[in-house]
Amino acid sequence: MSREQSKRNFKRLFLAADLHGSEITFRKFLAAATFYDVDALLIGGDLTAKSITPIVQQKDGRYSTRLAGATRENLTEAELTPIEKAIADSGPYPVRMTEDDYSRYRANPDKIESLFTDRMIDQIRRWTAMAEKHLAPLNIPLYWIGGNDDKSEALLHAESTRHVHYIDEKVVRFDRDHEILGFGWTNPSPWHTPRELSEDRLQKRLDPLLSRVEDPAHCIYLMHAPPHGTGLDIAPKLDESTDPPKPVISGGQEVLIPVGSTTFREAILETQPLLGLHGHIHETKNGAKLKRSLLIDPGSEYNSGTLRGAIVNLERDRVLSYQFTSG
Repeated sequence: MSREQSKRNFKRLFLAADLHGSEITFRKFLAAATFYDVDALLIGGDLTAKSITPIVQQKDGRYSTRLAGATRENLTEAELTPIEKAIADSGPYPVRMTEDDYSRYRANPDKIESLFTDRMIDQIRRWTAMAEKHLAPLNIPLYWIGGNDDKSEALLHAESTRHVHYIDEKVVRFDRDHEILGFGWTNPSPWHTPRELSEDRLQKRLDPLLSRVEDPAHCIYLMHAPPHGTGLDIAPKLDESTDPPKPVISGGQEVLIPVGSTTFREAILETQPLLGLHGHIHETKNGAKLKRSLLIDPGSEYNSGTLRGAIVNLERDRVLSYQFTSG
């Protein structure tokens, strides 16, 4: 514990969400532990990448790939290394393969999905080890959950260590006064991602967790999706008749609608936790209240390597203050 931490009579938390596999964003997140002098780190879901970027070795030994929407060809081994880093920092998994491998993957979508899952598992294990190594000397805990884009098959390999706590669908003790409820499933979206449920099924999955909370008035809800109609859930309305879905335009502007969970809204209104920490909607950077419950979503700019976060100063019975960060 630092000198500043030992003097405080409150806990300082740092929240980020929707890192989506970005290596540089995760490294910045770990560095936030000392940079902001916090007592705990939290990630509100969507840890893993959204896609794979193939790096194809040609017959002449050179490589081709895509970066930032542009094709890069005739790359030497030396030229490839910084491009692989740039891909990984922007989120996708860079995967080297031969032209024959590439053809086989394209002909068999199941093999692509299997490769994608394997890369997710590798990243979860690697990030867990990185976080434990970084946080152990500081004695600072990390609490994280999955999100709707994280495959359940990959999250099965998310194991807790002494300082890294995977708490999806769990209720854990944070300190003497506060518990944390972790929940990464979301309500349906036009993208049909791996961990979406109807509101009815969402409620059935959430209710047993709510019943385990000893003292809701002092609980922190770490939920990936924000509650409906809070201002934290404003996103473009999408036309699902197109593939992929496209934003609906009216009067030359995108139509914005609330897309949060009605189940989470009802649960928070009924139980009134001290604090709700959310993610999911990348465009949102906002705080809101549902009765006494303060809700925070830091937003996300992972694909540019920018870490967006929120510092929350927490006393026993109230949130003392909060501040958004970007860097």
